[in-house]
Amino acid sequence: MSELLIMLAGGWVISLAGMKSLGFLFVRMGWVAPNYQGDAIPLGYGLVFWIALVWFAFCEPASVWLVGPAIIVSLAGWLDDRIGQSRMKGLRGHFGVLWREGRITTGMLKVWIIGSCAAGVAFLTFDTVPSFIVDMLLLALGANFINLLDVRPGRALKGVWFLLLLCIGIGSVSDAEMSLFLYLLICTIVAAPSDFSARAMLGDTGANLLGFLGGALCVYSLSPIVKWLVVAWLIVLHLYAERVSLTAVIEQNALLRRIDRWGRQ
Repeated sequence: MSELLIMLAGGWVISLAGMKSLGFLFVRMGWVAPNYQGDAIPLGYGLVFWIALVWFAFCEPASVWLVGPAIIVSLAGWLDDRIGQSRMKGLRGHFGVLWREGRITTGMLKVWIIGSCAAGVAFLTFDTVPSFIVDMLLLALGANFINLLDVRPGRALKGVWFLLLLCIGIGSVSDAEMSLFLYLLICTIVAAPSDFSARAMLGDTGANLLGFLGGALCVYSLSPIVKWLVVAWLIVLHLYAERVSLTAVIEQNALLRRIDRWGRQ
């Protein structure tokens, strides 16, 4: 228990110090972008999460097989945040550039990296081919699901908390995964004030990483049938988001609108 408390306390301190100190670096380096209101704020603040993951891996060496791919996913998001083409929206946009121009965008490269990391993590623990496929899809789609939400303050973090709620509500989080569950929860709570107040954007750097880890917890906490249902829902959501703005859908639904605006300043 003492080791767990030390690990969680370290994650809290690292996340808090990172959120407080990275602002100067981001502004100094010009790593800012306009948010939905047109205000220039730091983009890619999710960098603090993979810094915190280094401490988690130090305390839980057996987690390296998951932490390593998660950091690679985050670095792919960082690349897209820094040099990606913001005019390219959705998978259709990136595939369209590849088809029309024969050019691989940073977004397309990120898709390949996330898919490879998802396949690698799923391969380590799969029992059957169907279980490998559902786990890989859950990891990959989970990473992009949170990224889809990261267009308004706090929305991505609420998406992560939704995945955690699935794990604890209709799944079974084992003792082996509980440390990651609690660590991820604490780190996102620490990041919430800056994100909810629109002082910083997690960016692909943070959204993809959080979605990947949330997907991993779903992989190890949910039953096979529930995992397939979640994957089916994520596929439908991604296809729908290619054609319709999720923000517009949320604004038109009273319950979703209230949840979306909760905590936002």
